[in-house]
Amino acid sequence: MANLDAKSLQSQLKSGNLTNLYYIYGSDTLAVSQTVQKILKAASGGETDAVTKLDGANLNVSTLADEAELCPMFAEYNCIWVHDLNMDGVREDVRKSVMEILKNVGSQTVLLFDVTGFDIYGGKTGKKRQPTDKNKKIIDYILKNGTVCICEPRSVNQCAADLIAAAKKAGCMMDRPAAVALATQCGCQSLLLRQEMGKLCAYAAGGEITEQMIRDMVTPQLETTVYALTNAIVRRKSRDAMRSVDELLAMRVEMQYLLATVGGSLLDVQRACAARQSGKNVQDMKADFGYRFDFMVENAFKSSMGDTLTHVSNCLKLLVDAEKRLHSGAVDERVLFEKTIVQMLRG
Repeated sequence: MANLDAKSLQSQLKSGNLTNLYYIYGSDTLAVSQTVQKILKAASGGETDAVTKLDGANLNVSTLADEAELCPMFAEYNCIWVHDLNMDGVREDVRKSVMEILKNVGSQTVLLFDVTGFDIYGGKTGKKRQPTDKNKKIIDYILKNGTVCICEPRSVNQCAADLIAAAKKAGCMMDRPAAVALATQCGCQSLLLRQEMGKLCAYAAGGEITEQMIRDMVTPQLETTVYALTNAIVRRKSRDAMRSVDELLAMRVEMQYLLATVGGSLLDVQRACAARQSGKNVQDMKADFGYRFDFMVENAFKSSMGDTLTHVSNCLKLLVDAEKRLHSGAVDERVLFEKTIVQMLRG
């Protein structure tokens, strides 16, 4: 029936339009949790006793079936919340029973599934990643017969506006460049932004939250640090690049994954170069390659200037060579990574 984002679902709830089946997931786990609470409040009328919560990791399908058949007594809907049911981790008979229960949910029951505690993508990455097959089966069924909501990070501009408002509410000042820097640094993740804003507001103590404070106090994230590295490589800024290299190595990420992440970031820039040369814009590239987030494409476009295409192509060849050496025998991974980055800066 509907595949919505968190904002669209909130509008649907405000209009009083409830469905009997919900599935909420996405990489923005705070947004998932907040969306779940809004659905539960709408379905139960604010009566917490009217909500039955079941642990998906230890789900008893008989209990779920019994609860789904109950009629509400003190609220308009019988509300059941199943948290973190991983269809990959249960027996085939359990999967079949859950699907059968879905088919028989009554009109006075709201059955809600949400995911925050496991990787529904099964470790897959990329712009077009999908939930694992067994989880996708239940999602597809609910998509046809209820509502699926994917809570992914918002755009940098949306997050920046919220950050400025949050700083003002806390009695602090924050200009737009600082807000954009924080949103970018945290990958627009709501939970991380909330944590970092609390720390920054406490430190600012009614003063201004500056970009320097953000650089000094906010914990580096893999994706944003890789973007900083890519941007420095493209612009041949050696000092900035090696600073990012030190931060990435300090994260102790598996080298194979780190090389793949840097390669993905460079591929974004390569696509942006090709799009720019073809007269395409950010939205064209987002649509053509299935990107979910505007800021990823916007960042790539910012880096796709001048002779970037040739440079990036050479960098990708260097990464391929580095990965071959990584698997060809014993190597010092740190030295391999640092040498590869230096060669990219010279290329």
